Amino acid sequence: MGFFERPVERPEELFDREKELENLRRAISSRAMIAVLGARRVGKTSLIKVATHDMPRIYLDIRKFESASYITYDTFLEELRRNLSDFMSLHEKVKEYLRRVRGVRVFKVGVEFSVGESRPSFSSMLEALNEWAEEENARVVMVMDEVQELVKMRGYSILPSLAYAYDNLRNVSFVFAGSKIGILYRFLRIDDASSPLYGRYLERVVLNPLSKDLAIEFLRKGFEEHGVRVSEDFLSMAVEKLDGIIGWLSFLGLRVLSRGVDESVINEVIEEASRIAVSEFCNFVEVMGTKRYVEILRVLGSEGATWSQIRRYLELRLGTRIYDSELSRLLRNLMDNGFVEKRGKVYVISDPILRHASKHVRC
Repeated sequence: MGFFERPVERPEELFDREKELENLRRAISSRAMIAVLGARRVGKTSLIKVATHDMPRIYLDIRKFESASYITYDTFLEELRRNLSDFMSLHEKVKEYLRRVRGVRVFKVGVEFSVGESRPSFSSMLEALNEWAEEENARVVMVMDEVQELVKMRGYSILPSLAYAYDNLRNVSFVFAGSKIGILYRFLRIDDASSPLYGRYLERVVLNPLSKDLAIEFLRKGFEEHGVRVSEDFLSMAVEKLDGIIGWLSFLGLRVLSRGVDESVINEVIEEASRIAVSEFCNFVEVMGTKRYVEILRVLGSEGATWSQIRRYLELRLGTRIYDSELSRLLRNLMDNGFVEKRGKVYVISDPILRHASKHVRC
């Protein structure tokens, strides 16, 4: 276990997620749909990659569509095509089954899809994968990382295909990862009677930030593995500012390995991480089309604020009346996208780094 700049893939690289790892592997072996939920950079991708490292896996990274205002079925198919090609390089025999799918052309080193009306359906490709897995006495795991971005898909829905697979394809499991939990539920619509997935069971595996003690232990063990001695005061200060978000803690660890142990490095990491977090937030603001989200972030600051405090600030700042329905929509969008959470009656910024930068956000 050390500090890694990318998501880990081997069990020995994963820190303190034994329970979640066991739960996820057990769910994959017995459930059709699993959601891995948690804040940004809490380690969802690492957990999924470790849990499925020895399984037939197709990994679709839907995060790449986060800044897009909309996506098409063809966009989704291209991501699937690229990953199917990787999958076939490891499982040669699956080509026989994919060749039977209308609109799919299989080559020695990859696969191509027809376009237009002759393009393949998602359901037919899932059927082919299921037939191969059944023959191999295996289970194909299709991972969709940040699946909620598919809510932007226009002109096509994969939900009927997911429902069909849930009901009929016993050798295919889906793992959905999501940090925008509200949007993930809105996309899947499991509780919506008009949704194809209505009434289907979704197993949930939740990842929380590390506790203070575990966050300190993570840093301590990481530095020990690299032969770097650090004081307990340094570790406590780092965790106090970065919280238990393992992505930011790893970021600090890598910077210390490069620069040496110095308290100034913690502040440098916070400033650099702040630029990343603010950039992500500003992408959201651009897509949503209103700067009022920036004003809400400023009033929340490091301590958070109640509903009435937020509305009072916005009305003074903007010089206009803010109706309950509008404020409710603004806050719901911030929570659905993982930027804000509600603790009791107080709304707070979820990410400690964005919390630090909130007063100075410019989008």
